Formats: sequence, structure tokens, C-alpha cells
Amino acid sequence: MKFFSRFAFLIGIALFFYLLVKKVDLTQTWDVLRHADPVWLGAALAFVLPEILLKGVRLHTLAGRLKSPLKLGESLRIYLSAQPLSIVTPGKLGDVVRVFGLSKLGKMSLPAAFSTHVADKVYDLVTLGLLASIGLINLVIESQNQMPALAALLGLGLGIGLIFLFLHPEWMRTYIKPLLLSLAPKTLADNIKTHGHEFYKHLLELFNPPGRLLLPFFYSVLVWEVTVIRAYFCALALGLPLSWTALALLLPVVIVVELLPISVMGFGTREAALFILFANSQAAPSALLSFSFLMQIAGPLLIALLGIPAAIQLSSAASKKS
Repeated sequence: MKFFSRFAFLIGIALFFYLLVKKVDLTQTWDVLRHADPVWLGAALAFVLPEILLKGVRLHTLAGRLKSPLKLGESLRIYLSAQPLSIVTPGKLGDVVRVFGLSKLGKMSLPAAFSTHVADKVYDLVTLGLLASIGLINLVIESQNQMPALAALLGLGLGIGLIFLFLHPEWMRTYIKPLLLSLAPKTLADNIKTHGHEFYKHLLELFNPPGRLLLPFFYSVLVWEVTVIRAYFCALALGLPLSWTALALLLPVVIVVELLPISVMGFGTREAALFILFANSQAAPSALLSFSFLMQIAGPLLIALLGIPAAIQLSSAASKKS
């Protein structure tokens, strides 16, 4: 199974080339991109700044709950440091640098640093799952001409139920902890297994009591809403008739599909989801491919470029320590 998992990314690449051959006119894609409105494009690029700030603030909040003296500026550096490494190398290398940064700059033990990193990811993924649930339920209910408000209520109910199930202490101990350790780089996973009790204790501290969920969850919602706003500006820059409501409801679904571990940077899976959810007589697949490219340029790629100085600094420190 491990042998096949190493080549799972080929599924996304194959899907991407299939879509290029069967669905897309690359001349039209380039034409849409080169006529992008510079004003809306500038607005989209500028919206990486609130995303970076919100993620830095959330990481700072979580580290502070474990009595870390980590400063806000340092948490921003730690967040940025992982971005270029996550794009040009396997994502787990970015995890290593981020955990090292929390340990070094935040003066935390390795299990505490890893639990902070894990909790930060969990808040992101749980919030994304909640928003995607609302979008999917809305899609199903609207196809049956039912009330959109009902979709929001059902989506919220499902999402909240999943959150409580995820955070149930026994369920977390039995299923979530082994899953998270399997996703960790081997060197970190071995260290955490040795200090498993400390890791688990810190992880529970970051999620309990339930009142502690509200602030990081609020930051996480804002992060994803900033992502939607940036995507909307990208659509305006390209002159695509994608409404704010449609993006707010369906873009989280696209991002969930994009995160499936069967592609490189989401190429193939992201475009397939965009074509299925947004393609119509006004937004052709060729134009949606332009939209996909621009979202990557104005989001992950730009953040990765901004994170290069922090990544070099922390990587150099890690090399000296080893």
C-alpha cells in the first residue's frame, strides 16, 4: 500500500492533462489571463496579508495557551516559513520546520510544539469541513427547490456534530491521535511516541474546556472567508460572472477536493471540481482554468514567495542545531 501511495499524485496529474485535452482551449485560457483587470488583481494579491495575519494570530493564541512566550511577530515567521517548503518539497518538510520554529522561538518541548502545530491544522480542517458541509447541503436542497436557509441550518448542525465527535476525549485518544501521528514526519512521530502522554495532554489542553474553541474557530472562519474574498476579486479581475454567494458556498467544497492526497498542489482535482460546480454558458472551462491559475498565483504561490526569508532563516537554524 505504501508503494502505491507514493504514486497517488499521478492521479491528479493524469486528470489535469485529461481536462486540458478534452475540456480546455489553452488559447482562450491565456487570453482571459492576459486581460486581467490590474485593479482587481491588485486587490486579490493584497488579501494575502490578512490571511497571513490571521493565521499568525491563531498560532500565537494556541502557543500562548501552553504558556509559551512566543511573540506575534515570531508566530508570523513560523507560519510563513513552512509555505515555500510545502510547495517545492513534500508537505511534511514544512511541518518539520514549523514544529522546529515553535520549539526554538516559542521555547516549547517538541511534544508541546507538535501538539500546537496539530491543533492549528485541526481548526483549519474542521472549519473547512463545516463550510463545505453547508455548501454541499445547499447544493442538494437547491436542486430540489427547497429553502436555502434550511441548507444553512442542516449544514451547521452536521458541522457542529462532527466537531463534537472529533473532540470527544475517548474518540480522540482512540482514532485521532494515531491518525495524526501517521501523518507526521518519521523523526517527529518517533519522538512523539516516546513522549505520547505529554503530546496528548497538551493536545487536550488546546481543545478543552469547550469555551476555548471559540476564539481559534472564529479566526479560522475569518481565514476561509478571506480566501473566498480573494477568489471573488480574482473572478472580477478576469471578468467571470461568479457570484459572491456561489463562491462562499461552493469554494470550500473545491478546496476540500483540492486537499485530497492524489495530486500536486491540487492540480487536476481542483479544476475538475471547478468545472463540475461552476461551468455554465457564462463561465466556460477554459476561463475557469484561468481562474484556477490566478487563485494559485494570488494565494499559495505569493505567500510562499513572501515566506522564503523566514524559511531560509529557520532552516539554517535547524541545520546548525543538528
